[in-house]
Amino acid sequence: MKTVLVAGATGYLGQYLVAELLRQGYQVRALVRHPQKLIQSDLVDGDHRRLTLHQAEITNPQSLKQCCEGVDVVISTVGITRQKDGLTYEDVDYQGNLNLLREAQASQNNPLGGVKKFLYVSVFKGEQLQDIAIGRAKEQFVKELKDS
Repeated sequence: MKTVLVAGATGYLGQYLVAELLRQGYQVRALVRHPQKLIQSDLVDGDHRRLTLHQAEITNPQSLKQCCEGVDVVISTVGITRQKDGLTYEDVDYQGNLNLLREAQASQNNPLGGVKKFLYVSVFKGEQLQDIAIGRAKEQFVKELKDS
């Protein structure tokens, strides 16, 4: 059975992904800042035996250590929507996702197995939105992911 890490699991899309992956029988590791938001979600109900939580701050690489251990696929829906803690698109959409990508790459040296796929949810026609900060940050990460 594949293990899928969902980063941004408490966000709008992330909650739906976690619920659907669990419904389909996957092992799911949810990367979250605030675990209670996911645990109390109406979408993620029922059997939680296949759900584990990894509490982390994506802008803090140390908090991500070993989050990808034993994970086959990473799906990142991480990005600023209504964040009010002073972080920028560059901090979260680019550097935060890059921190996660680096941790996924490091997992490939782990005897428990490593990440084989990294999926990133960006914005539609992001390459045309590089004149605004969010588009620029997202496309900067897309380039890093392609180059990896």
